[in-house]
Amino acid sequence: MKHTLLALSFGSAVALASSGAAASDVEIYGVLDYGLTWEKSEMVNGADSSSIQMLSGQYIGSRVGIKTTEDLGNGVKVGVVLENGFGTDTGALSQGGRLFGRDARLFVDSRFGYLSFGRMGSLVGGNGPYARFGHVVSPFSCGWGDLGGHLQVVSLGYEFIDNVVAYTSPKFGNLDATVQYSFGSDTTTYGDGTEGKSSVERMMSGAVRYQDSALMVAAGIETINHAQPAADLAGMDDAISYNLGANYNVGWAKFFFYTQIFENYAAAAKTTTFTDPTGVDGWGVNIGFELPALGGTVKAGFGYGDFEASDTKGVSMDTCQTTLGYLYSLSKQTTLYTALNWIHSDYSKAYADEHPSAEENIYAATFGIVKKF
Repeated sequence: MKHTLLALSFGSAVALASSGAAASDVEIYGVLDYGLTWEKSEMVNGADSSSIQMLSGQYIGSRVGIKTTEDLGNGVKVGVVLENGFGTDTGALSQGGRLFGRDARLFVDSRFGYLSFGRMGSLVGGNGPYARFGHVVSPFSCGWGDLGGHLQVVSLGYEFIDNVVAYTSPKFGNLDATVQYSFGSDTTTYGDGTEGKSSVERMMSGAVRYQDSALMVAAGIETINHAQPAADLAGMDDAISYNLGANYNVGWAKFFFYTQIFENYAAAAKTTTFTDPTGVDGWGVNIGFELPALGGTVKAGFGYGDFEASDTKGVSMDTCQTTLGYLYSLSKQTTLYTALNWIHSDYSKAYADEHPSAEENIYAATFGIVKKF
């Protein structure tokens, strides 16, 4: 019944968007991504495991979306984006079962800037118009599934956030600024909490970006006000991260750089996830490049992260990641991709004793196809 209602809701949204086409420009779009992925893990206790799976969204998150824009004149446009994330391998809804988990946003675009309200991708992330530290600072964005990307070597914040007001200023020369504020970052974890109160997590972030024809540099800060009194009881202070990323196109190749210093996040490292009840502090750096070759694009990346528990002595992890990938476009809408990945993580004795199944080495390979429409 639940999925039937969700399907009817999505169908109604499409019908309403289509009926308003006379007054607005309406676009229905989507991405289907299928990848066959092999992975082998070696644990600190000497055990190992391996698997071969067909997974959705290894290169690009699978989605269906509706976008409608109305021109009000005088350079002002008002629009709506509703974007659903789902698993192409199972058909299941992603983002915690939300119908429009990737984007549910009203925007106003004018000469005064770009303003949005709703659910959207975070600034320190790789999704949506306000993302400043995703594919633009890494050849593998935040990651092709568990392969590549810089999330293995930095903190794990929010990929998407609820109850957001976001704004990007007009360009002043080659500079612009972006700010985001969430009154409650994830409604699925509220429990009895109330949006806008200290009993729920709230998030604020801001970034300044420079762009010209060859160079992009972005610097930003993200803060997360952890839910109280739970965070206080665990001894967790509010989280903060300092982010710096860049890319530089030299013509024959494009180079990428991203680094982050952070404190008091709940977790770090996407694949060999490192956590502690008191929070996690650390830093990471990720570099890479991409260049045209063999009729497609060759990509390579390397990252290193150094993490420790915020307030638990002797608990730490170092991790490094090396990734090699390749894209080949069959058409403007269809792309083949493949990648090889190795992650190596070293743990302090205290952490390894507490987590005997922690993964020391992960070897992975993926091959897949993406179809856009």
